[in-house]
Amino acid sequence: MGAPTEKKEQTMGSRIKHLVGRHGLGRDLRTAAVAVVVSGMVMATPSVASMVTNADKVDGKHAVSAGASVSQRAGKLVATSKQGYLPDNILKKARDADRLDGLDSSALVPVVAKPESVQTGVYGAFGDAGYNASVINFRSKLPGYVGSGRYTLIPSGGPYTADCPAPGEVATVEWLCFYTTANFGATLEVVGSISPPSTGASADGFYINFDCSGVCFTYGTWAVRAPAAGQPPRRPGVSGASRSSTVG
Repeated sequence: MGAPTEKKEQTMGSRIKHLVGRHGLGRDLRTAAVAVVVSGMVMATPSVASMVTNADKVDGKHAVSAGASVSQRAGKLVATSKQGYLPDNILKKARDADRLDGLDSSALVPVVAKPESVQTGVYGAFGDAGYNASVINFRSKLPGYVGSGRYTLIPSGGPYTADCPAPGEVATVEWLCFYTTANFGATLEVVGSISPPSTGASADGFYINFDCSGVCFTYGTWAVRAPAAGQPPRRPGVSGASRSSTVG
């Protein structure tokens, strides 16, 4: 009875050893290999981090915060603020731009008009019986005044004159041209200046006054040519070679 039992136990023991050798040892070897790799990575991490955590320079340049003074940030990289902006005084002077809001610099209106330059615009007066006026401001201040009587009112369709040859044009220096588009019952009374109060146009603008016997309206375009360079500024109210005030 004893011999068969002992033989059976030996057979089962050999099978268990075979299974462990076939499966268990392979798993252990794989586990050990992974452990070695991970251990190597962990041990290498501190040395790698020490090289990139706090670099002394970027492309050979030091860096400073957005709050650094002008002298502190000279020749260094400047970081943005917490809001993502650079300091307001980061630029000493901005470069001249050739355009502003899409306009070429030559299209920008100067403060004072050039001598003999032409400006144009529109006028209109509407109302009942009495005086009805249109007040105009020049886009650019004239270098002088337009004297009393130095204007011409052209009726709708002409005829034109040597001073006012076509809508939008002025042939004579220091002259105002009014080109009528439409008129109903309005008669030109006077062209004058508000400041100083006088006839003619000031350097800033003028008003054109119409007399109406009843309901009336009138509108059109105007053009003015500035005084010539070196011409003594003429004050409003002073006549200067007036040739006509109304045509037609």
